[in-house]
Amino acid sequence: MALLTLQNAQLAFGLAPLLNGADFAIESRERIGLIGRNGAGKSSLLRILAGTHSLDDGAIARQSGLRVSTVPQEPVFAGDATVFEAVSGGLQRVLDLRAAYDAEAMGNADAHVMADLQHEIDVLDGWTWESRVDATLSQLSLDPTIKVSTLSGGLKKRVAIAQALVAAPDILLLDEPTNHLDLAAIAWLEDLLKNFKGSAVIISHDRAFLDNVVTRIVELDRGKLRDYIGNYAAYETQKAAQLEFEATVNAKFDKFLAQEEVWIRKGVEARRTRNEGRVLR
Repeated sequence: MALLTLQNAQLAFGLAPLLNGADFAIESRERIGLIGRNGAGKSSLLRILAGTHSLDDGAIARQSGLRVSTVPQEPVFAGDATVFEAVSGGLQRVLDLRAAYDAEAMGNADAHVMADLQHEIDVLDGWTWESRVDATLSQLSLDPTIKVSTLSGGLKKRVAIAQALVAAPDILLLDEPTNHLDLAAIAWLEDLLKNFKGSAVIISHDRAFLDNVVTRIVELDRGKLRDYIGNYAAYETQKAAQLEFEATVNAKFDKFLAQEEVWIRKGVEARRTRNEGRVLR
């Protein structure tokens, strides 16, 4: 069963349709490269998948309890936040539940309320959230005490990735993740994604990165989503064959139309000749 499914998705920006009857599914353990021309609606689709925006029409189905995290193209953090604080933001739901639990324990201590809060915290593995943040920072070689504002663009992107990963997402959404990264950092990100246990949807113009990472290409073209199995090189081969086939079909159709036009003209000429003959008689 797919983790997430779009059916007959409709989305427009003004009068321009970004999704027009589009279908899409994300399966377990796959890495999808989402491509398309600028302005086609790729980032809007990512927001739909993240659940922060809604479709105009159509259906979206998610597995129960599905966790989705996003790494935006340009991450924004609080100006005075440390790396630890910024990454902890990926567990905001856990932090809110823990705060509510502690407040209830110090106040009315309603047994039913506390039981519900405890259950939610258990489900999210929220009692040891600090150790989860520490483990993620260690995995990504980040110093928890440094102010995020002092970091380079590449390290800020790494903090954003840590913030997304700490929530243990089933689906990781990344918008131009190689921006601000040098070659060594890109190689590091490639390894991280190839070892990621969940699924990923990646918007990127970096063809080499897509070649090394993705297992499927999805092209957003004039409101439709088209699937191509394999990496970017495989997509180019399949796309070339598709365009060649379409050109052949279009050429045959153009030839058919030309023949029809000839027959129509001959029919018109024949009727004109018959009519002229009647007039002469």
